[in-house]
Amino acid sequence: MNQKHILLSMLTGISLLTLSACATGSASSATGPGFIYSDHYEGVMVTANQAGRKRGEACTQNILGLVTSGDATLSAAMKRGSITVISSVDRYYNSVLGVWGKMCTIVTGN
Repeated sequence: MNQKHILLSMLTGISLLTLSACATGSASSATGPGFIYSDHYEGVMVTANQAGRKRGEACTQNILGLVTSGDATLSAAMKRGSITVISSVDRYYNSVLGVWGKMCTIVTGN
């Protein structure tokens, strides 16, 4: 391999690593992003209300940091679970190699 090929390979690798970090779903988690793989839950809030029997989940997804879609708001999760009184709020983070990322808001209540 000549020096041009080595330099081009290095630049390609650096570019791919930079782009792959774009879809890290857990970048905003307290635990931090998992560069290779993330799959974890984190507690956000617990109320003094009685433990709920209902559960609602609302998610957003990201591909390569180029396309993001979804609605992970608290109100969307409450609506999906038919919840009017919140017991707890959690977050779920999942990402694979920074190529694909997902974040969900999970609400329990009655």
